Amino acid sequence: MKSNDRSLPNAMAVALMVFACTAAQAQDFSYSAFGTIGAAISNQDYRYQRFIDSDGSLMRDTVLGAQLDVQFTPELSATVQGKLAPSARNDQDWDLTASWAFASWRPNNDWLLRAGKLRIPLYLSSENLDVGQSYEFARLPTEMYSIAPTTDVTGLYITRNWALGNSDLSLDVYSGQAKVWVRLNTRDTGTSFNKYDTRVSGSVLTWRAEDTMLRFSAHHAVTRPDGGPLNPVSTQSITTPFGPVYDASGTTPKIRNDIITVGIDQQLPGNWRIMFEAERNIQHDTDLGANTAGGYIAVLKSMDKWTPYVSASVLKTVGAPARAHEALSQSSVPDLVPGVTDVINASQRRFADSIPFYDQHSLAIGSSYALTPHSKLKAEWLHTWVRKGSAMIDSPSAGPAVSNTGIDVLSISYNFAY
Repeated sequence: MKSNDRSLPNAMAVALMVFACTAAQAQDFSYSAFGTIGAAISNQDYRYQRFIDSDGSLMRDTVLGAQLDVQFTPELSATVQGKLAPSARNDQDWDLTASWAFASWRPNNDWLLRAGKLRIPLYLSSENLDVGQSYEFARLPTEMYSIAPTTDVTGLYITRNWALGNSDLSLDVYSGQAKVWVRLNTRDTGTSFNKYDTRVSGSVLTWRAEDTMLRFSAHHAVTRPDGGPLNPVSTQSITTPFGPVYDASGTTPKIRNDIITVGIDQQLPGNWRIMFEAERNIQHDTDLGANTAGGYIAVLKSMDKWTPYVSASVLKTVGAPARAHEALSQSSVPDLVPGVTDVINASQRRFADSIPFYDQHSLAIGSSYALTPHSKLKAEWLHTWVRKGSAMIDSPSAGPAVSNTGIDVLSISYNFAY
């Protein structure tokens, strides 16, 4: 087990020491633990979503965590949450990281200020993303919940609340930064992880009533390589004795993204429930990055301890990155000079694989079963249809990228929160 940033466990240790020293003066403190032990297996030999293949894996969904909350005064409190999960830096290790480490000041019921590391409310289930016991899905729809490489940033958060009769409205405004590891798999060079510095700012409007939750959010991210190569801007066609090929054209020191999300969670009569989320990730400064549209719709039915559900989701790369990926995927030269043309074709494969391209949709059918008020068992069958390709797949080396195929995944998990 390794830590992906030594400062995070150190920060947790310091925070815990401070909390321990001041616990006697605190009005109240509490702690909790949560976790998911999950197994997943697919009908394909290649990996899907980093870990899932025909051999099965515990790494896709398993996570363990604990949280400590300290109330110093009615207005001032602090929270530390740590988790053990598969590393963001490689596919072999498990890392202990601080998901949350922040102080809160609530001067009155209308205002809340938080400073430190915590989660951006990007999705309907952002705040409880790691706590599988708190939702019914065996796995939150990946086509929606993978649009950002991280939602944990360190910065300042300001929340304004309005009480509206039997409902309430809240506005979150924040700005923070994070160091992010981005995974890249190519058919010829395998898997690599590149580090980036990201600053994210945004606002989130949430309306909650007894049976309804509505959320709309807008975010702006600026991402720069942390010691790695600059990002290419576009493609250019080069004429060779064997035919035309593509190469990168220009570089940019930063990439900007504007992300818009909308979501609704609605309880219906007869213990039915419908959930819907959609996103648009608009990328600037490069034609070779993540520029996506996606989302899902899910229907759930509560029946005593059982909650079966069905969900349909989609994720597509649109605009210039989609056109660039299609051109590169079709780019190859005849095998006229063995060795030389092999190198050229390998370069085209690597270039195509470097674009975070998605063209897939999924159908999931599953159910949760409440063992106790604090624990659940879950099972799910997921069918994903991949059309022109997906960066979620590690395509077999040296061959064509996986496309026009289906992937079936079976998942089971035990989830708890105490």
